[in-house]
Amino acid sequence: MKQAVELAIEERNAAGGICGARVSPQTADDRSNEKTGEEVARQFCAQADLLGVVGHYSSDISIAASEIYHKCGLAMIAPIASNPALTDRGLANTFRFTNRDDSTGQAIAGYLYKELEKRRAVLVESQYAYGKSMSDAFTRAFLKIGGEVVARRAVTVGERDFGPLVSALPKEFDVLFYGGAFEGAFLLKAMRESGLTQLFAAGDGCWDITNFVEPAGDAARKGEGVLVLAATPEIGRVPGSREFSERYHARYGPITNYAANSYDSTCLLLEAIEYAAESKNALPSRNDVTAAIRTVHFQGIAYPGQIEWDAKGDNIAAVTALYTVTDDRFRQIAEIRRW
Repeated sequence: MKQAVELAIEERNAAGGICGARVSPQTADDRSNEKTGEEVARQFCAQADLLGVVGHYSSDISIAASEIYHKCGLAMIAPIASNPALTDRGLANTFRFTNRDDSTGQAIAGYLYKELEKRRAVLVESQYAYGKSMSDAFTRAFLKIGGEVVARRAVTVGERDFGPLVSALPKEFDVLFYGGAFEGAFLLKAMRESGLTQLFAAGDGCWDITNFVEPAGDAARKGEGVLVLAATPEIGRVPGSREFSERYHARYGPITNYAANSYDSTCLLLEAIEYAAESKNALPSRNDVTAAIRTVHFQGIAYPGQIEWDAKGDNIAAVTALYTVTDDRFRQIAEIRRW
């Protein structure tokens, strides 16, 4: 995410910056810790010349930080945080670029039930904001269309030994859905090592080469394989995305997950700052930038449609892509528009 933001700013500066002025990024690591995230937000708020934030990564950190940004009027565009609570509170300066868990949950539940004819699910959820939100959204959607959740288990963040959990699962189920992130690879490996061949399905917390595909290894290709939802369509499906990928690769190496969202979020923020500056013929205020984010017309490389915000600050153009794993990479098999 950080690298994609830096690339967008470098390219903007190479093209003349904003009204002839260079853009200087300020970066911080919230360490996926709520207290640290709040401190980062306070530090950003205290910088008078800082006009917008791209971040944070985790939903729980984003929700906590957004309250602080709201108090100081600093616009926040969250590239990937998907918990509905981020925008459901109606904070005027909070924007979500990606899709919401309730939308992606419906998308993958519908595909599992209607296209793959899965009827009996085991649910495993990680105990943090994203994990609970994704799991709840999937469960509601799967039950609504006629599916059954035959067991629900909770795991802690950082857990690695899933042998006991897997051995205690019901015998009759046809898909395991995991709501969480980095534990997913180890849960999948435990399934395959125990002889379970059922489909492993997951939210976009597992849409990650480094933290899911690589540690999962051969387990991702065994049995019925995996189905993982993602924040954006496959590179090359949206005009300009392949060229962006080539520029990113030349600068940093292969894209592993959320670069497209973060790049677009940054480009959109820069467009909004320039629009506000030109409208005012002066350095814009933070409120000017927030208003401009809703006003500017922006077509990015992450989604097929032009970015448009609903009343809550959710991106109407966001879509859900569904992937399998083939030859140690994600391969898109479906694309579902926002519900």
